[in-house]
Amino acid sequence: MERTIFLQHYRVCLGSDGTPNELGRDGAAIAYEAVDERSREPVALTLVPVESIDPAVREQFEEQARAVERLRHVNIAKVFDFGREGGNYVYVSERLSGESVAAWVAQHGPMPADATLRVAEQIVSVLSSASFHKLPYPPSEASHIIVVPGQTPVGRANSSQRTQNYMIPRLPQCSL
Repeated sequence: MERTIFLQHYRVCLGSDGTPNELGRDGAAIAYEAVDERSREPVALTLVPVESIDPAVREQFEEQARAVERLRHVNIAKVFDFGREGGNYVYVSERLSGESVAAWVAQHGPMPADATLRVAEQIVSVLSSASFHKLPYPPSEASHIIVVPGQTPVGRANSSQRTQNYMIPRLPQCSL
């Protein structure tokens, strides 16, 4: 990675060997651990190669990304910034602590019925909010749903589920 500062304020964190700290990959999109230089808060910075988005839908993708930037919902990771630099779209969002539902199930086995219902209830709330804002529904993948320790939005004990990388399109796999 040639540069580490994106959209003027977000610095990608580097490991001791000088390589960027990767949080994950989804097709051509790569998420990195980063810091907002103004507030020193940790963020997730996702780079989506422009050429990985079909030219016919790029304008629509940009409009939807800007709409998600304005979207505020307790179960969606906040999007702080979105833009295009060089050959990448840059998507900066809240960095969630916790683990994905997929990782939780892999480690603990199937969720109990009451926990599954709480997860489903919160996912429906996210989809309802997306519909209200006339946004297409994102794919509901267990790897994008993060179990965050603490209380649910309505004050119940246990965990809250939050969607990370809302609206980043599913991209075809590519070797990088």
